[in-house]
Amino acid sequence: MLHASRSLIRTSSDLHTSIRNSSSTKHVFACVLGSGVAGSSVAYHLTKRNIKDVLLLERASGVASPSGTSFHSPGLVSASHPAHRYKPILAHSIELYSKLEAETGVNIDFQPTGTIRLATNETRLAEFRKYVNRDYYKEGDVCKTTLLTPDQVRELAPDVDHSKILGALHTTNDGTISARALTQALVVGAKNGGAQVIDGAIPKEIKYDKEKGHWIIALEDGTLVTTRNLINAGGIWANDIARLSGHALPVVVVEHQYAVLTPNKTPGPTPAIIDHDSTFYVRKSGDDYLFGGFESLEKTVIREDWYKKGVPTEGSKSIQADFSRLDDAYKRACDLIPGLQGSKVDARAAVFSMTPDGYPLVGPYDKNYWMSTGFLDGVSSGGGIGKYLADWIVDGEPPAELFDTDASRYERWGDRKFFTERSRETYSMYYNWSYTDRSAGRPTDRISGVYGRLKKDGASFSFRNGWEVANSFNMGVQNEEYLPTLIREYEMVTNKCGVIDLSWKGKIEVKGNDAEKLMDYAIASQIPALGKISSGLMLTRHGGILGPMMIFHHDRQRSAFILLTEPERESRDLYWLRRAAAEKKFDVQVSIVSEYLASLALVGPKSREVLSALTKSDVSDEGFPQKSTRMIRLGPVGVVCARSSTSTGQLSYELFHNRAETAKLYNAVMSAGREHGIVNFGQAALNMMRLEHGYKIWGKELTLDTNPFECGIGGLVDFEKKEFIGRESALELKKKDFDDSSRRLALITFDTEEGCVLDDRYVPSGNEVIRIDGKEARVGQITSGAYNVRLQKPIAFAWIDNAVGKNERLVVDIGDKRLFATSLETPTIPPIQ
Repeated sequence: MLHASRSLIRTSSDLHTSIRNSSSTKHVFACVLGSGVAGSSVAYHLTKRNIKDVLLLERASGVASPSGTSFHSPGLVSASHPAHRYKPILAHSIELYSKLEAETGVNIDFQPTGTIRLATNETRLAEFRKYVNRDYYKEGDVCKTTLLTPDQVRELAPDVDHSKILGALHTTNDGTISARALTQALVVGAKNGGAQVIDGAIPKEIKYDKEKGHWIIALEDGTLVTTRNLINAGGIWANDIARLSGHALPVVVVEHQYAVLTPNKTPGPTPAIIDHDSTFYVRKSGDDYLFGGFESLEKTVIREDWYKKGVPTEGSKSIQADFSRLDDAYKRACDLIPGLQGSKVDARAAVFSMTPDGYPLVGPYDKNYWMSTGFLDGVSSGGGIGKYLADWIVDGEPPAELFDTDASRYERWGDRKFFTERSRETYSMYYNWSYTDRSAGRPTDRISGVYGRLKKDGASFSFRNGWEVANSFNMGVQNEEYLPTLIREYEMVTNKCGVIDLSWKGKIEVKGNDAEKLMDYAIASQIPALGKISSGLMLTRHGGILGPMMIFHHDRQRSAFILLTEPERESRDLYWLRRAAAEKKFDVQVSIVSEYLASLALVGPKSREVLSALTKSDVSDEGFPQKSTRMIRLGPVGVVCARSSTSTGQLSYELFHNRAETAKLYNAVMSAGREHGIVNFGQAALNMMRLEHGYKIWGKELTLDTNPFECGIGGLVDFEKKEFIGRESALELKKKDFDDSSRRLALITFDTEEGCVLDDRYVPSGNEVIRIDGKEARVGQITSGAYNVRLQKPIAFAWIDNAVGKNERLVVDIGDKRLFATSLETPTIPPIQ
């Protein structure tokens, strides 16, 4: 996570001299660069954590300047989001905004009118139905989402021509706000909490003092600031700020067109209205409408010239309005909302900073260098993200699972070509929640040595943190549906054998004189002996699951370990391990080796026979037992071979090797396996295998919001060790009786109609809401699911309220069907021991 520094104008000693000679030097716990919604929210929430020593720097002469972004924000406050884990962030924003005016005395004009998202075709209606089926709501929650009929839309929004829609997604209690006033209110709240604010503060140099462990910021007026924590919330200027310390951010600056519409007739009360297909938004603003949209791909303008030369001081003020870019969206809006026709159009424009996936950069980026920038929805998420980041800074660990916003998620693989191409696609499809398998910028350099071969063999790929991940294989079977494809893969692997490319897995190497000490301190589990591989857990200081992983080593001095993690989490794990090493002053190097350490896995009952054909080594149960590793040669390639059935429940061997030799190894395995019926298989079939034997994975069942004991993996915590991160909290959690807790993690199965056609649309994938049959109350939520071939019905993990009896008849809405579910006491098959 540490980024290579570029040479600065002055040396660190020069800055120290300036500090000694400066008549204006400020020393603070946290310095926030940028006082838009993002920056002012962080400062506000730091003071709410009783941190008074906060400095907020604004480059303009006042907050919410027309040159920035917050001034031009449409002020939409939305509680709907395609990522379920992001919704608590939005909910906090709405809770905060509903009481901020009373707290600060600033009129922020928060109007909880709600939001309706129009469905004008069957695809969008199905998308919204799926969303409602996954929207977990309990009494007392801030917002609730429902699916409206056209008649219900007419009641809520009479201006909408309900004859042209099939329905709408309606969220209560969100709505609209004055973004300028919101920024001012957050600044007032921060000041009331003890924060200082300096306007017209333009940073000239930024340097990290390794000896003292703080950042030094030199402003253009000669003021010097030293701070323990630097927060870059610079908006469109964030990358220019980053360059002062030798960093470069994976952001682009994109132009945005909008307008103030004055209709012929004063609009009545109405919710904010969004159309996902034409990507327009419109909301009432006094006697006018505020209208905007996300231009089509070919009309989207990204200012790469500003990236190269720096963002001008005028920022958004220098952009020319060009409402013609929104012609299609505006025509569609007038068609759906006839009252807009003939409106006077006051065209305007601004610029926004964004990332390739549309999520902001939030969290640590370097040593106590924090990011809060790249927002496309800064008003909606700014309140919640400000609290999230403030809590992380104060507590030293992320307060919730929000890996989507990891500030370093593009490190080691992203380049400007990818950033611009993907950002242009994301911007133009901002409201398109259904189409997630987006192609812009793909593939990146993160492809395995057999990517081309797998693609030729019919692989379909998903995209995970830059990697192309084979999901399933169409073996030349014409018009084969998705679910039958997965069943065929599963049956071939579990009856014979298959090979899966796992090169996309995150891999971290820990080496050095104190490698074993760091492992013992950072990992709550027992560290495996030489020649062994085992599961491990990293815990937060509060005892939450930071990350499960597999661990092995092949060094008799125990000075080099490999940790297998997930690609979305590898940067966070790297930061955590490096921070733990620095805390204890361990002599150790921690680095990510995913780019050159590749892996293929050989799975299934015939896999030992395939392995035997490629090596002279003893691969029998006695010579190569479960959960062990061997350095062997397979045909022309040397590998570290790990035998572990933990994730598959099948006889399995994972083959770690040099990425440059993947093709040779793959060809050798496929050649040796031909007589045994070897096939390719992908991540989807692997998911079917792990669910049938009850294996829980990170990002689904195991997250920061869970702990080992409620998840049933408390045995991985080794209390024989005297010290590891989270030990005291884990001890307290172990004492807790989780039979009396509020929820439990359970396997459930679903009843299917006899003779029904297999259809993956009715297989749960995660976040679907669970109810008791005949009751509306929501009593649980699915974490992950798949089709179970042995039971011939879907199976899923779910968190269920403990008050629900184990024999209770449950219902889950999936697509347009309601499925009945029951708890499964034990997995379908036990894993191989």
